[in-house]
Amino acid sequence: MKTTQFFTNTLKQAGHRLTEQRRVICQYLADTDEHPTPYQAFAEISANHPEISRATVYNTLNLLKELGAIIEIGFGDDHTHYETNVQPHVNLICMQCHQITDYPAPAILAELETVLPKGSQFQPWISKMDVYGLCADCQAQSAPNAD
Repeated sequence: MKTTQFFTNTLKQAGHRLTEQRRVICQYLADTDEHPTPYQAFAEISANHPEISRATVYNTLNLLKELGAIIEIGFGDDHTHYETNVQPHVNLICMQCHQITDYPAPAILAELETVLPKGSQFQPWISKMDVYGLCADCQAQSAPNAD
């Protein structure tokens, strides 16, 4: 799990000002277990800090993405989420509701690293994998009603 200090140091080391608004956004990212969309991040941050604008949240998220501190998970349909989890895991991504659940699976990722071609001159650094499907709630909604 990344800490507030990790995010603030990332900004400082890249030469960016560390404003109070950016500190709050970094704290939010360190504290969340979710994969927030920019809108969700803004809504949760502004609930306690109404002085922080939507543009500040969106721009800071984009900056942290460009600096490699967070990862953007896109669906190609304007549903961008942000990933802060750096532990080896699988993202279980629902294609219907866009819910993302972290599933710790170091054995799966380690196995994948062993089956990649050894002579490929490619050194894998796998920390996550995305698996797309339907979550339990969406499966239940799309199942035909049994009468």
